Amino acid sequence: MSLWNYEIFDLIVTTGNLRKAAELMHLTPSAVSHSLMKLEKEFGLPLLVRDRNGIELTEYGKELLPHIRSILAMDKKLKEEINSITGRLRGSVRIGAFNSICCTWIPHLVRQMQTEYPDVEISIMQNGYEALERGLLDGILDLVFVSIPPKYNISAIPLMRGRLLCITPMDFIPENKEYITLKEIRQMRIITPGTGSDFDAIAFMKANHLELKTPHNIIDDSSIIALVESGLGISIIPELVLQRLKGQVGIYPIEGAPYRTIGLATQKNMFVSSATDAMLKMILNYVHSQYPQDPPYFRKQNAEEKAEGGME
Repeated sequence: MSLWNYEIFDLIVTTGNLRKAAELMHLTPSAVSHSLMKLEKEFGLPLLVRDRNGIELTEYGKELLPHIRSILAMDKKLKEEINSITGRLRGSVRIGAFNSICCTWIPHLVRQMQTEYPDVEISIMQNGYEALERGLLDGILDLVFVSIPPKYNISAIPLMRGRLLCITPMDFIPENKEYITLKEIRQMRIITPGTGSDFDAIAFMKANHLELKTPHNIIDDSSIIALVESGLGISIIPELVLQRLKGQVGIYPIEGAPYRTIGLATQKNMFVSSATDAMLKMILNYVHSQYPQDPPYFRKQNAEEKAEGGME
């Protein structure tokens, strides 16, 4: 068994290209090809099919890849545990995050990690919910932010609940002034965040019987805000996104106070390295310090109380 050959095989699959894998490993393409052939000979099974369109895993390769990645993860954990025992944490953490987390939390977390653990290398992958969960299951990522409940069978720690808010052109004033009703949303053109955006807008719209009334399908949050700003419609945006991107738009809580639960998922405990564990604890402490309790979720009765004079 050669971990070196396992690493090369994993990198070939991850990059989808022998030449790219060779560059990253500082090897020649022929050396990478030889390593793959040696591994296939050792297993007595073909692992990859190569043609003009690139490479593709064989059925044997698909079945063996998770086991190979598990071995590599255990080796990584072993090395980091040895480094931890010797007094200095070393290693790497591959973090997956969706857009609003990348814009708001990640910069602080990476800076803090670099300050406290300078020998730990941090790499960030930004993507949509499903792709991030898949990256964790495939062993490409060590730690991912997810929306709870996750789509796949992974365990996640709840971090916080974040409201979904409605953004409108500035000249729109909802009937109740302080919040917008689902009835009002149904009467307007909705600019729908596309697949891979910061939250599952389609699921939200289906759950609330909201019809798509726009040909637009936008992923970038700033583009959605720009379209709303220009009067082309309204949209539903996570509150965390609006902490960084404001724009000249109206921002209103939605009737019923819909929200998403943001969570954090890791590999199975046996594969969680010391560096990943340190990052996990740092994230938990950061979220607790920034959000000591759930934000004040909008409740309809609050608006009614204020209309009657309120009690505050």
